[in-house]
Amino acid sequence: MDELRKDPTRGDWVLIRPKSKPGAQGDCPYCSGAEHLTGPEIAAYRAEGFPPNGQGWTVRVVPEGDAYFRVEWELVREGVGMFDMITPRGASELILESPRHDDTPATLAPEALEKVLWMYRDRLVDLKRDNQIRDILISRRHRKAGVPPHHPYSRVTAIPIVFDETRRELREAREYYQYKRRCVYCDMLRQEIGAEERVARLTPSFAALVPYAPRVPLETWILPRQHGCSYEESLTPETARDLARLLSEYFRTLAATFGDPGYEMVLHTAPNLRSRILQGDWATIRDDYHWHIHIAAQPERANRVGGIYVNEAPPEVTAAELRDSWWRPPR
Repeated sequence: MDELRKDPTRGDWVLIRPKSKPGAQGDCPYCSGAEHLTGPEIAAYRAEGFPPNGQGWTVRVVPEGDAYFRVEWELVREGVGMFDMITPRGASELILESPRHDDTPATLAPEALEKVLWMYRDRLVDLKRDNQIRDILISRRHRKAGVPPHHPYSRVTAIPIVFDETRRELREAREYYQYKRRCVYCDMLRQEIGAEERVARLTPSFAALVPYAPRVPLETWILPRQHGCSYEESLTPETARDLARLLSEYFRTLAATFGDPGYEMVLHTAPNLRSRILQGDWATIRDDYHWHIHIAAQPERANRVGGIYVNEAPPEVTAAELRDSWWRPPR
């Protein structure tokens, strides 16, 4: 049985699972026409008149084949002497972003990306109805080193604990708020927009900026200019359209000017507020946390010395390069 085990010296969780044998490589099971290969779909947007589990879809959600977390498993919390163990109950899903195998975020039209963003919202809303799910991560890898090209998809991972990175972000945001009674992200937005030097792009609803202390040269944060702790509660038709255009332009800029590097995109949003374990959990989260999107190009090439990230590209220079080369739709 797979197990989540906690390291008591660092507070980090580790998933222990036997290595599975890779399946036979054949035709892509995620392309249009191969819907029968994925098992029953979880959700989909498709044209009227097309039945579920068939063709006609634009965005489709299916269970991940070799799932790390499964909703059908029983949630068990257990003490093993001084150690803590939890069964990996949750969900591992793939959001298929297009029926076409060779699409990328740089080739998808903004309207197609907008549908993907709405599916992000739908999966967060649906999974957070489960009180045994504490946190949900939506991520996307493009051109991962050592992995052959594959069908375009985002990954949804829902787990019975809070992700370590999310926990650290929540702690920092809460401590800043306790000291200043202000959101650290809102303060950062005001300062960065005022200074301009690390802002790559401003839209009516979002700011794309290179952070003050980026871990890798092409690290970019996309923050909503209106405060909100959760993505699914904040998304509106106007902000979805604006965010889709911004992401489309950003990914086209990476492809056209920066050599189409591999990157990881992660949606950072509040955990499941229905699943509080201790009284007072996340008491100020609606005021202190601010959802955002983090994109890091070639994260596997990050350089560290003694655990400290080393970045040889000043963020002000990177932001200027992004501004100067920003892709704009033809008139």
